[in-house]
Amino acid sequence: MKSYVSFKNIQKTYDGDKLVVKNLNLDIAEGEFLTLLGPSGSGKTTSLMMLAGFETPTQGEIYLHGQPLHHLPPHQRDIGMVFQNYALFPHMTVAQNLAFPLTIRRMNRSDIKEKVDRVLDRVKLTELADRYPAQMSGGQQQRVALARALVFEPKLVLMDEPLGALDKQLREHMQMEIKALHQALELTIVYVTHDQSEAMTMSDRVAVFNDGIIQQINSPSTLYEEPQNAFVAQFIGENNSLLATQAGSDGDYYLAALDNGAQLRALKVRPSSPGRKIMLCIRPERVKINVPPAALPPDSQRIGARITQFIYLGDHVRMMTEVAGQPNFMVKLSAAEVDEQWRVGSEVWLSWHERHMRALDSVATQ
Repeated sequence: MKSYVSFKNIQKTYDGDKLVVKNLNLDIAEGEFLTLLGPSGSGKTTSLMMLAGFETPTQGEIYLHGQPLHHLPPHQRDIGMVFQNYALFPHMTVAQNLAFPLTIRRMNRSDIKEKVDRVLDRVKLTELADRYPAQMSGGQQQRVALARALVFEPKLVLMDEPLGALDKQLREHMQMEIKALHQALELTIVYVTHDQSEAMTMSDRVAVFNDGIIQQINSPSTLYEEPQNAFVAQFIGENNSLLATQAGSDGDYYLAALDNGAQLRALKVRPSSPGRKIMLCIRPERVKINVPPAALPPDSQRIGARITQFIYLGDHVRMMTEVAGQPNFMVKLSAAEVDEQWRVGSEVWLSWHERHMRALDSVATQ
């Protein structure tokens, strides 16, 4: 991958003691849609702000097109920026807001009008050119903020939680619009969010941050299907966890013993040693219910469980179970798969292909 943006050995502290970003090394390809995903305080927004020039790295260097950025102020980096709060000038019309980045670049008036008209048409706001921000809905204001980031035709656009203030339906619509603009204009987009569904929908790759460190960076499908640690497994999508004891090794698998004596095979993802507690993870939709032993595919495993709750969600039902004394083991079912005879307290058999059970982090015990 040819690098368009590079973070090299970046560290950031605000108080000289606690590192908010820890030794960040990250390469972003030209034309890529990369999302920085993580909980509040994980370092994702600070990383974005250092790229934009609003924060300065404590250590390390950021490169754009192979050139260091440390000496360039934000307005000279030629980077578009979209914020969650829109950051529009309330005393300016839509057209004036869009003209502002071009005016400070000292473009002539006819070029400014041409570029403003073009971007207004692209984001379908031509009829609102003379309105002020207070006269517009949140979705319209967000379109203006997006248009302002695009009006001077940057190749790199940064977005910091840009859809966080919108309702669910409008947010999903704007996701599709941003993705379409990314493809049509061949933009490089670096996008910050704490919303994992947003990251999964829009991105070419997702970098999952926690505690100032990228825990894993991959395509959305790889992150979901092949999480590299328990944090990623829990943060991306829904996940079942079982605490077990590493009881041996068999090729690519660990043998994992549960407290009730049952033994499972789990794909080796994180190293462990015999006798250590390990976290086993599997996605709820990978779990089947009451498949007869003779009908199980090769390399399947089966364990007993007790139903503790049904949660009806329209297009599917979440059935919560207890496995080996551990609660909240979820199975996702379509409504048609739910047996009318099942009740809270019913005993069932759960099964899955062994490759879908992953042995992740070792767990410290007291």
